[in-house]
Amino acid sequence: MIKVNLLKDQTVKVPKKFTTPTVSRMGLIFLAIFLLAAGGMGGWYFYVGQQIKACTQKRKVLRAEEARLKELEKEIQKYEKLKQLRLSRIEVIEKLKENQKGPVLLLNNVIQSMPKDGLMWLTSLTQKKDLVKITGFTRNTETIPDFMSNLAASGIFQTVDLELIESQKEQDSAKFSLLCTSLSRPKED
Repeated sequence: MIKVNLLKDQTVKVPKKFTTPTVSRMGLIFLAIFLLAAGGMGGWYFYVGQQIKACTQKRKVLRAEEARLKELEKEIQKYEKLKQLRLSRIEVIEKLKENQKGPVLLLNNVIQSMPKDGLMWLTSLTQKKDLVKITGFTRNTETIPDFMSNLAASGIFQTVDLELIESQKEQDSAKFSLLCTSLSRPKED
């Protein structure tokens, strides 16, 4: 007769053995290579991102600098035009100065020979052939010799002589007259 025990068998419990995965060395090497590659890619991605940000900032700065330089270039062109205009005006003035003849040259030399202190003023200047007569007033008679030496040094007069000096006490000034002989008679147009 066969007996069947429907109750749980009271046998010795054997613990179940779980299977532990076995790790192969090749798998570990591949895992290490993969992790290194992923870390390298992550680092490279971060580096490239930083480079992009830096280059974008640099581009903004360079564009602003380019705009500033274009404005400066426009200003330089404007000033170059002004410079050319002024140079052409100076050239015209120089040509006019070179073409001065006769009385204009005489007056320029007389005006440049006058003392700068403002104590002398001229009342008349007449020219007859080679003889030029200059009359005027001064508050300080010591300026007359300076005026005479300046006229002689101008190169337009051969001689400069004092014709008259007359003190006028009521006006606190002195009237003077100079006779000058010009080196060559200026042409009259």
